[in-house]
Amino acid sequence: MAAPLDWNDIRVFLAVAGHGTTLAASRELAVSQSTVSRRIAAMEEATGLQLFDKRRTGYALTETGRGLLETARTTAAAMQDFRDAAASARRGLTGTVRLATNETFASRVLDRAVAAFHAEYPSIRVDIVASPRRVDLARGEADVAFRAGPRPDKPDLVGRRIAEDGWSVYCSRDYAAAHGVPRSAAELAGHAFIGAPDDSPDSAMLRWVRANVAEEAIVLRRDSIEGLIASISNATGLSLMPDFVAATDPEMVLCFSPGFGPVAEIWLLTHERLRHVPRVRALMDFLAAWFAAGRHVRKPAA
Repeated sequence: MAAPLDWNDIRVFLAVAGHGTTLAASRELAVSQSTVSRRIAAMEEATGLQLFDKRRTGYALTETGRGLLETARTTAAAMQDFRDAAASARRGLTGTVRLATNETFASRVLDRAVAAFHAEYPSIRVDIVASPRRVDLARGEADVAFRAGPRPDKPDLVGRRIAEDGWSVYCSRDYAAAHGVPRSAAELAGHAFIGAPDDSPDSAMLRWVRANVAEEAIVLRRDSIEGLIASISNATGLSLMPDFVAATDPEMVLCFSPGFGPVAEIWLLTHERLRHVPRVRALMDFLAAWFAAGRHVRKPAA
């Protein structure tokens, strides 16, 4: 079965028809000459038609190709009209969206995403409300929330699960160079460990630490994720850290995953009454696609 026709091939067809050579067409389109030749061949295969006579002096339209030329021009014009209309619609989206999250997500996860969103939607401003307190979307304290926690149980909240909030043992590149990288709990002996913050004294994380890390190996404890990251970055020791945040830091080295499963989930949420507000919908859709594509990751997964 022939490959489906790619709309971008219309531009290639028109460029070759206009210039008469694949070299000149490639310069207009800012692609390689071989790409132009390959796209013409793919277009002929997809249509089952010979569109050009390939001569030593260049490409000349066949009678069939000449018959399709005006249709191709009309199609290209319609595609440009669609792009222009879409750009106009984006420009028409205006206003402010208040995005609530914690300080770690704000500075380490969302900054780049929001900057990319603003480039796409320049008339929408995003105000990030960073606080350790969970805002009440129903009371209008924010329009959108980006948070870690259990699956929301309030029926008036709608949104998407972005990721599981798994935790693994990490160290910095400097620490790894100086002390090596333990690849299992059995190799933790001799390594300095930093106590991670946790509100629950009986959490899976703290149970794992008590079972696998000697008390004398814990050189200090931090009461916030930002403090924990700072201590790991300063090569003070290694510690448990959320994988989702660690993926944004190219200086973090994954030692091993303890295997106690995800601590929570990461959710992108809004209130039911706001789900169809264009600027809110635009931000929700953009962030969901950003994280689904892994654009927040700034280092190899391993």
